[in-house]
Formats: sequence, C-alpha cells, structure tokens
Amino acid sequence: MINVVFCGYRIWANEIFDQLKNHPRLNLVGRFYSNEEFIQNIYQIDHKSADLILFIGWSWIIDKKITKKYLCLGLHPSDLPQFRGGSPLQHQIIQGIKNSKVTLMTLSDDKIDAGDIWLKEELDLTGDSMHEVFKNIVTGSVKLLDSFFNSYPKIKPYPQNVKEGTYFKRRNLEDSRLNRFDFTNKSLEELYNFIRSLTDPYPNAYLEDDEGNKLVFKGVTYIPKNEVQ
Repeated sequence: MINVVFCGYRIWANEIFDQLKNHPRLNLVGRFYSNEEFIQNIYQIDHKSADLILFIGWSWIIDKKITKKYLCLGLHPSDLPQFRGGSPLQHQIIQGIKNSKVTLMTLSDDKIDAGDIWLKEELDLTGDSMHEVFKNIVTGSVKLLDSFFNSYPKIKPYPQNVKEGTYFKRRNLEDSRLNRFDFTNKSLEELYNFIRSLTDPYPNAYLEDDEGNKLVFKGVTYIPKNEVQ
C-alpha cells in the first residue's frame, strides 16, 4: 500500500482525488482543503507513515522544511519544462496551444516547478470555457495517477532541464484587459483563445472605456469557416 496525503482546494482537484481514493494500492492518511489547515496539521502526520504528499492545483509555496521531511509531489498542467510558473493554462491557451501534457513532478526545494519528473499524460486544452478544460485535466490526471500508483515505488523520476524550458509569471486582473486595437490586430481565433482562457473562475476578459465602464466577456464560441452552416 502507498500511504498518501492529499492536498487540494479546487473543485477539479477534489474530483481527481474522489476518483482515485478507492485505488487498491492507495491508503489515504490525510486530506487537506486549505493552506491554513495543511500548515496546522501536517506535522501531526509522522513522515514514516506517509509515503508522499500529493498537491493538486495548490497555489501556495511549500516550506522547505516540509519538502525535506516528506516526498512532496505536484501536478502541473503543462509539458514541463515548458510553461513553468504561474497561470500555465492561460499562457498556453493564449499562445494557441491545443495539445499539452499534465506532468507529475517532485516539488523542488529551490526553483518553482523545476523538480524531477515522474510521469506525463496527454492534456487536451480545447473547449469554449475553462470548465471544459478542467474536465480534461481531471481525465488526464486520473489516468496519470492511476499509472503512478500502479508503478510506485518501482518507477523512478528523471531530472528536468530547465534551461530548455520556459517560465511565466502569474497573471493578474490587469492582464485580462483587452483594448480596441486587439480587435483589429488579433485574429478571431486569437481573441477566442484569450477570452476562453479567462472564463470563470478566473478574472474575465474585459474592455474598459475612458469613463471606467467595463464590458466583461463571460463566454465565447469560435466557429471556423469550414464549420459555418
């Protein structure tokens, strides 16, 4: 049996956990839904009784004391070492990437998303909304983790070559702003990708006039010419 601590607060992260919790080789020894809960309780779990801590969709940096004491693994929705850092889904979709990977990695003590890689699985980034993309993340992540639990501890990770990869900062509210020039300089598909990558629960794409009025884009659909009826 593999003794695992699950950490995740996003809806799609908990869907992954719920689909895996009955895996025949998995023994759940702890489950945390917030960073505060995790910090307050993790040291009550002896490191000898937890083979690993699995973080999915976790927004907080893990203290080095924890990563040195426990084997900490995380899922990152990109083909690492590409798109390390913040907002990997948005950065990939905005750049027009439709097929990516979800990567299981060791959480590094020094650089963000730079730890050893255990496994990768296909990730479909298409869909009119982020909720559709989240469903794809669940599908790919469950398949990946099922393979991992079936193979651990025989499976061994391999190091990333971060020099060959890319790193991006987390996007903020101002990054969701469109301007009038975008509607003449960008293609319809580029605008579609920008808007769909920022559908709920993220700060939606918006236009703002000189008076501070905003036009917010809650959804979008792109129909290529060959699909128009």
